[in-house]
Amino acid sequence: MTHLYLSVPRRHGNDDDYEFDGSTYVNWDYQSANLKQQNSVQQTQKNSSDVNITSPNITSAIDALSKWAVPRKLGLGFPFDRPEDRSLLANPFRCLNLLENIIRFSERSSIAYFEVGDGLYDGLDFDNEEISKPVLERLDTVESTLRVFLVPQNRKTRRREWIISRSAFESIFLALQIPTRFIEVTAANNGVYQSHTTYDEGGKPKDFHLLIKLPASFINASIYFRYNLSKESCVCFILSNGAPVFQPALQQTFKEDQRTDADNHQPAKSPLRLIECLVSEIVGPMEPERQKLDVRVRDLEAKTGMSAHVFDESHKASADEHSTLLKDLHVCEGLLAFFERTVQFQVGWIEWLQTQQAVLNQHRFGVSEVPKLPSSWRAAEEGIASSLASSGSFSRETLEQVKTLRNRIRIQLSVVANFIAQNDSRTNIAVAEASRRIAFETKRDSDAMKTIAALTMVFLPATFVATLFGMVFFTTDGSSPAGFRVNSYWWMYLAATIPLTLLTVGTWLGWLRWVRWKRRQDEESLGLKEKSM
Repeated sequence: MTHLYLSVPRRHGNDDDYEFDGSTYVNWDYQSANLKQQNSVQQTQKNSSDVNITSPNITSAIDALSKWAVPRKLGLGFPFDRPEDRSLLANPFRCLNLLENIIRFSERSSIAYFEVGDGLYDGLDFDNEEISKPVLERLDTVESTLRVFLVPQNRKTRRREWIISRSAFESIFLALQIPTRFIEVTAANNGVYQSHTTYDEGGKPKDFHLLIKLPASFINASIYFRYNLSKESCVCFILSNGAPVFQPALQQTFKEDQRTDADNHQPAKSPLRLIECLVSEIVGPMEPERQKLDVRVRDLEAKTGMSAHVFDESHKASADEHSTLLKDLHVCEGLLAFFERTVQFQVGWIEWLQTQQAVLNQHRFGVSEVPKLPSSWRAAEEGIASSLASSGSFSRETLEQVKTLRNRIRIQLSVVANFIAQNDSRTNIAVAEASRRIAFETKRDSDAMKTIAALTMVFLPATFVATLFGMVFFTTDGSSPAGFRVNSYWWMYLAATIPLTLLTVGTWLGWLRWVRWKRRQDEESLGLKEKSM
């Protein structure tokens, strides 16, 4: 009996606070897939196969598990029905979530398969919804030195998916006995590489496992590799957008090996021959991509004019184009950072493979150094070691070149930033000069206004007197004995002028007071002045 322990929430009184209670558990009968709730807090002895999960309530957990209780080998279906080494067993509930929500499967399967035995067998490629029974039967009956499955990626969909149905994926996993840890590796977005050795009951090495996930880059790949030391046979399962390139390269490699070593098959002598070939196909496309970035960096340097290369002045960007140039430089720096991370992973991955070759040699021959291997095996292992060393050296040099390109872009960023700062300084100087000219013109206008005001003050009394005596209220035509006569309605002038003057002055004073009040309100709203209590 396997027990499935559930942590369910328990409410505190009428509050909405919950606390997970781990004392409630469910009995899980593996053979009959019966799920029975136990409300007792009695604790049972936990077995190695017991599982702990957290669920909002017991009922929903039982329903979720019952949905997967399909009639399969052990009752609960993939990935729960995996009898494998505990060290390679991933959390089945996490794997179930990854299969449901993260890993994208297709409705059909397009898988390339080939094997190496007495001769290269190629002809089990298929493109349908399910894996045909003859393929799985062949996996169970035919002895092969090497089996390779290649699954391509569908790039036409918005969310990239593997061109393999979920049922075909599970069937291959069961047939090849791939550990469920590989599901976690496949779903990872970052690079992963790990190895593991399983042992038989006598303590001797039995299987050597490699689980590899390349980070999202130009070639995205998830690789599972297993070498059985007693049978000297390899199994490899590859999910990759480079599968169409890998397939002809691998087949050509092993065809050549078959011709040059017909008696003692090369894959048996060199289990890592397959991985070495994949490394070459993955590292090779990095150089064309680096060259594209190199050309892009040179083009950007031509626009700044600050480079060790000599460029025509016609390529130099104008001041108005500096903002666009700065944006292009930042985009290029981002691409270089992404490329640098990819190459860094390659360097670490290849160095790790070199150590794994030594580990595998230790398992097979009792020695890790290639020169100490038996002569009949030494040549093959030396070829693998030499190829990995060459790929590692190439990747390290590529990494240094990418770092140099990134430093060059950073220099160009500083140059363009200085150009923009200089242009801003010129603009500020021009604005300051314009402000100085405006201030000078304002001062000159002010002097002119002062002159006009002074002249107005000089002529204002005479103007007033002339206007006053020019009215009809005063007569100097000599009709009166005194020669000067004042009209009896002269008071009308005062009656109209004085109220109008008072109205004008009052309006002006009211307007000044409103302006001061409005300014005070604006200051208070901006917090420039404390509000009066």
